Amino acid sequence: MSHPDDTRPTDRTTSDESTAEAESATGDTASDGDAERLEFSDAVYIDADPDELWACLSDPETLTECVPGAESIERVSERTYAVEITRGVSHLTVSLSGEAEFVELNPPEYVVTSATAFDEKTGSDFDVLAAMEIDDGHRDGSRLVYRAEVTYSGGVAALSPSILRPIVSRDVDAYFENLSTTVSTDAD
Repeated sequence: MSHPDDTRPTDRTTSDESTAEAESATGDTASDGDAERLEFSDAVYIDADPDELWACLSDPETLTECVPGAESIERVSERTYAVEITRGVSHLTVSLSGEAEFVELNPPEYVVTSATAFDEKTGSDFDVLAAMEIDDGHRDGSRLVYRAEVTYSGGVAALSPSILRPIVSRDVDAYFENLSTTVSTDAD
């Protein structure tokens, strides 16, 4: 099971972790002309060792099961995945087609992913830059620290960030809960 970062004591806390936790609590939203940007960061505990967790994070089948709305995630190369995701966003349904690439990785310690996707119906572009760092969770599993920036433009950018932020935040939480459940099931 995953645990929010504050449910288990850690052996160490750095100022970077405190900053990430504070940003997570407030949640950043920015606007860049016609594009909007959301930022998310937090840490969760997942009851698996780093190698088991990495195996799930890089497996297309597991990703398809865990990512909310994922219709398919297919490995194109060692570092590149094709993605098809459909999500309801307020009164809209977006069908995203795109690509995700591991631009920096050191399994099982960390990965930086860059992704782009497009929704033809709304003419919306999405760019995601996400980083995940995995370390020994100090007890029963791994601590996964993540940070993501989602930049979007087109029809979806007409929605208020106050509408979009909770939807994306719920999807992020659902992803980690799904990942935790999958890892636990695979371990049994």
